[in-house]
Amino acid sequence: MKKKRIFIIVFTVLFLLTGCSVESKVKISYDGEVSEKVTILTNTAAFKNDNSTVKQMIESSISNYSQALNFREYESEIVTGDDQSGAMFSKQYTGICSYFQDTGFNQYVYHHMNCVEDNFYITIKNDTNYIPYCENCSDWPKLNKVVFKLTLPIKAEENNADKVDGNTYIWLYDENTTNKDFYIKINKTTFNENKAKVEKQNKRNSLIRNTSIIIGILIFVIVLLFVGVILYKKYKSNKMEY
Repeated sequence: MKKKRIFIIVFTVLFLLTGCSVESKVKISYDGEVSEKVTILTNTAAFKNDNSTVKQMIESSISNYSQALNFREYESEIVTGDDQSGAMFSKQYTGICSYFQDTGFNQYVYHHMNCVEDNFYITIKNDTNYIPYCENCSDWPKLNKVVFKLTLPIKAEENNADKVDGNTYIWLYDENTTNKDFYIKINKTTFNENKAKVEKQNKRNSLIRNTSIIIGILIFVIVLLFVGVILYKKYKSNKMEY
């Protein structure tokens, strides 16, 4: 119940920016750690006030929900522009399913996402229906445009993304979207093979870097000794002349 309440409070931030666009950028690193950046923007005119700047208005709105955002361990950053302004929220997760289960910002499209991990695959899909745009609804943010970008360290085994750019899978939602599912499957064998490959490369790079540093220090010491010997010989030669 408490977790659900926190979700509701976080989504209240979206109500402040109703009639806005949302872009979620989620990047999964080679070791499974996940970084999330959610940017919520709306018309800058909505924040204009004779007594406060646009930035102050946004900060004031977010501060009302700082306790909930802090509880969810989100960091926030104000975004201001001539046409659109809002905020960016970011957070780190220890795993893929941890992100989909704990994020405070995926329920603006589906009430609940399902992430299942077995010995072979990680399968992510919605297990509730898509929440369509509703102009007159008062119990959910009016999100004109939602862009969800999921970047993997490998290619997905299966997906139903609207666009694919390399290893980035993009789902698009707008006012005209009435029904849409989310689905992506990740091959764990391929994922773990890539992880081992990257870790091996990282060790090799670290060894090369450390070796380079040691060689550099040795060269510096040798040059220093060489210069010292030359200066000493010159000093002895000058002393003998006197």
